[in-house]
Amino acid sequence: MLAMAALSLGLLVYIGWSEARRTYTRFQVDKMVTQGELVLTAMDTYLRAGLPVGQFPGFRQIADSIRESDPAIAAIAVHDLNGRAIFLVGNTATPYLSGHRGTHRFQVYENESWLQVALPLSNRFETIGELRITMPREAVTGVVNATLPQLVTVAASLALLFGLFAFRVAGRTSSSATLWIGAGYVLTFVITTVVVVIGLLTLYEDGAQAKAQALAKSLAQRVEPVLTYGLAIEDFEGLDRMLLRYRQLNPDIKAVSMILNGTVVVSSDPTTTGQTWRSDEEAYEYVVPLMHDASASEIRVIVALPVAIVSNAVLRGVRNFGALFVGSVLVATLLLGVAQALGSRSNHADARQLALIRPIFFISVFCEYLPASFWPQLLQTAAAEYSLGRNAASLAFATYFAVFLLSLLPTSAWVSRHGPRNAIVCGALLVGLASLLPAMSPDFPTMLMARAIAGLGQGILFISVQAAVLASVPANERTRGAAVIVFGFNAGMIAGAAIGSLLVNDLSANGVFAVGAITAGLLAVYAAWSAAVVSARSTAGAGFRQMLRDVPRAFASLGFLRALLLIGAPSKALLTGAIGFATPLLLSGLGWAAEDIGQVIMLYAGGVLLASGPVARFVDRTGRSGATLVAGGLVSAISLFALGSIGLWLLPPLLEAGVIVGGVFLLGLAHGCINAPIITYVGTTGAAEQLGVNGATALYRMVERVGHAMGPILAGQLLLVTSNSPVAWLWMGGVMLACTLLFALPTRTHQAGAGK
Repeated sequence: MLAMAALSLGLLVYIGWSEARRTYTRFQVDKMVTQGELVLTAMDTYLRAGLPVGQFPGFRQIADSIRESDPAIAAIAVHDLNGRAIFLVGNTATPYLSGHRGTHRFQVYENESWLQVALPLSNRFETIGELRITMPREAVTGVVNATLPQLVTVAASLALLFGLFAFRVAGRTSSSATLWIGAGYVLTFVITTVVVVIGLLTLYEDGAQAKAQALAKSLAQRVEPVLTYGLAIEDFEGLDRMLLRYRQLNPDIKAVSMILNGTVVVSSDPTTTGQTWRSDEEAYEYVVPLMHDASASEIRVIVALPVAIVSNAVLRGVRNFGALFVGSVLVATLLLGVAQALGSRSNHADARQLALIRPIFFISVFCEYLPASFWPQLLQTAAAEYSLGRNAASLAFATYFAVFLLSLLPTSAWVSRHGPRNAIVCGALLVGLASLLPAMSPDFPTMLMARAIAGLGQGILFISVQAAVLASVPANERTRGAAVIVFGFNAGMIAGAAIGSLLVNDLSANGVFAVGAITAGLLAVYAAWSAAVVSARSTAGAGFRQMLRDVPRAFASLGFLRALLLIGAPSKALLTGAIGFATPLLLSGLGWAAEDIGQVIMLYAGGVLLASGPVARFVDRTGRSGATLVAGGLVSAISLFALGSIGLWLLPPLLEAGVIVGGVFLLGLAHGCINAPIITYVGTTGAAEQLGVNGATALYRMVERVGHAMGPILAGQLLLVTSNSPVAWLWMGGVMLACTLLFALPTRTHQAGAGK
């Protein structure tokens, strides 16, 4: 448990440091853009008159005043369209960088040593050059890295204390030890999170106020020289327009004001003009006193920045830490079970075997979902480089599920003869190889091969782990064994999507794939070690040929076909097509960051887990599996209609985010109403009478995965038809609604089954 605490707290500190570096950099970029727009404002009238930029007078004075107010600025330069420097004030060794990110207002260029912001220079007719402001990377990383040693010390100390605590209480009874260790882990994580958040808050306050400080000082330096001529502040004309212009160029600024003897003389907020100035508790305020004017009045320039800018940045970090906490708790829960199984002196070999098997499927799904927040976008970009079109990405995405499906029956036949031991190790190695290939060569053919290998590895693991699990539980507790698979899939999906989306911003896609490869390699080692306790026996099951012979017999049952084609396969298609493929692409197109996309995918899996248990108990108690499936289908359609509505109306950003988050979570709840009840429903169909309940449900689990394979293909076609619009969700909802209504139509067979 010490290793688990050290790993999770170390990851927490790393993600906090990474988040701080990105956010503090963004604050510095905003500040540099503000400074650059001040220069552009001074040059605008001259350039619009059609005069040569190289003859603009006063550039050095303006640039020197900005660099004097902000020593972190290394250079301010004007370049023509060929990159030749026309003016350069400051460090002449600053490079002319390329490779950009940004908006129409500005571009950001960066390398390991420099951070550079470029703003276009335009006359009345065209762009004639650009203004570049350069800052050394050390100005950002030095400030952020200064807080790292303290955070590492706190995290290491708390991890050590927790390890000692866990070792101390491990000798108690199983339930008592689990409770205390779990509480200790949560407390340790929360304390570390609070320390990291306090560090972020201090850092973000400094970064936000730097922008207000730069603006206030620049404004003061423009006004102060005029006061040296003996003019009073009342003699100025156009101050209100100038301050309003400052406010328009910097929408994050709450207000820019000039104060004379405690009274607001002019402000970007006209409602405060003429009133006594009062400090705003909801804003960070930076005050620059000016020299007295001719009437010896006290003059101050005040720039107010909303506190919400800092609080929103901190809340974003807290949200990311919350996602990490959920993922790490799921990992810790499984590892705690392994530790207890290893330390247990109980003679229940089957219970010990089950505890050791549980992490295998979880970690394999974890590796698969590490890149979930960016896989579709990456495949689409790689396909475009080979001029293969958008459909190639969806076909590549579907390759995984097709190979997964094709691997199930042969693997089942192998495991029924030879047992699951070797298959588990083989599957883990294939999962590791599937992550290693795109990390080494991120081109489309390699990614396509990796998807096929991943599907094969996950298919082998699914069947072999399922066989090992079912061999570890008594025949009357098969539901508990199935719950291990359900928990492993959804918990692995949550943890993988959460952690992968947080790592990609700093490690890049290749780094996340490398993490997946290393994790899968460790899984293979663990699987080989734990294979010694995995029973060589397997559950009795039909052979490969018998399964093939059972398919037409099952398809002769109308109830089996209705469950498969109208509810089961469509819901699986929505999982892989709507959630796995379309959602990352659509949210990325709407400007969502990778960590936000990963957390949305988390919500889906969380909804499935939240609904599955209560719904399964309800169906077991009442037997109303058909009605529950109809409810799940209808709620699925409603959630997709809600998601698709954002493509019809322009919603406020906060409301749009709420609709997306709520819609995806509701879809997860809906699928929680389908996953278990549909197995119960299949057990009441004519296929169960022909093949037996176990044979019918096992066959159903195989063939429903056709929906997995078809989902990305159909979703890709809808995205193509709708031009990557959220309206694609509406079409998916319409199809699901039609299927559900058809399923709800009564039939003779259905009525007979209900009567029974």
